[in-house]
Amino acid sequence: MTKNPSSSLALLLLLLLLVPRADATIGMCVPTAAAHLVAPAVLVNLLKAHSISMVRLLAPVPNILTALKGTGIRAMVGVANEQIVPLSLGGQDAALRWLKMHVLAFLDPKQLRYLGVGNEVLHVAEALVIPHVVPAMNNLHKALQQLGLDGAVKISSPLASSILGVSMPPSSGAFSPLSLPLVRPMLKFLQDTGSPLMVNTYPFQTFIQNPLHQALNFFLFHQNAPPVKDDGRSYTNILDAIVDALVAAMEREGFSGIPVSVTGTGWPMQGNNKAATPANAAAFVHGVVQRALEGTGTPMRPKQGLEVFLSNMFNHQNNSGNETNHEVHLGVFNLDGTPAVNVTFGRAH
Repeated sequence: MTKNPSSSLALLLLLLLLVPRADATIGMCVPTAAAHLVAPAVLVNLLKAHSISMVRLLAPVPNILTALKGTGIRAMVGVANEQIVPLSLGGQDAALRWLKMHVLAFLDPKQLRYLGVGNEVLHVAEALVIPHVVPAMNNLHKALQQLGLDGAVKISSPLASSILGVSMPPSSGAFSPLSLPLVRPMLKFLQDTGSPLMVNTYPFQTFIQNPLHQALNFFLFHQNAPPVKDDGRSYTNILDAIVDALVAAMEREGFSGIPVSVTGTGWPMQGNNKAATPANAAAFVHGVVQRALEGTGTPMRPKQGLEVFLSNMFNHQNNSGNETNHEVHLGVFNLDGTPAVNVTFGRAH
């Protein structure tokens, strides 16, 4: 008997919230284009219907923030890359004005979980922007302190996983030399403020660049994937391997204990590669959600649950901002709210 994709996904996400786990969280990224194509009330009702407790916006969208108010759904609100320099040069006052005008005027402060300063700045921003990222983060932190929100709201900057110069095996993880001028002061800020290192990772890109390096099953969380052995640890999926490579890279720089938040991940259901299929997209999404449902940490941090935002909440056809072509096919839902991937519930045995 075939399961209904919509009811299966709802059950999976509902159980995700009910089953005890080690602080694991699943959230949804709302792509910038889709944020203007879906009515805010429809978007929020969809989040509530599927018991999704966190949402990520790449930039403040007043109508969506207003619709979220009072729902209990927590938000990660992004600072657009072009706003980084003004927030850096404008000091604490500019940061406070931005917070009040663009975020707190619409959203209950208790629902604000994160501020994400920029998105993949090393990959897409101009070189002149990079030195202003951490100063902008500092100014926003001072503004939060002034408002008494610095304990509840954490600030970071979602980076692309390409900041890793070495990622396999995970224990050899190291940041690329080009990323270090930004990463080192950022890690100091994250450690001082108790904030996570945020990373967007798309294993599909890694696979198509070198499809013979690891079996596709390793990327899709299949149980028959040959594990990767590393320093007495065993890795059965690519997500754990990438997160632990980041952990190792941070420790190599002298920073330990900083949590890792995966602020965007997914697998395209179509594109210019035969690995981009609906079945593979469903397998990847199911693997990510199942992993969170089980509540296990990574081999290096077995007791620390992993926070993951799926990219994206919606499939959409308008490529905008810094989204790459394959990212328009990463959605879990279609714009009408129907499931875009056939995800069925089932614990791994």
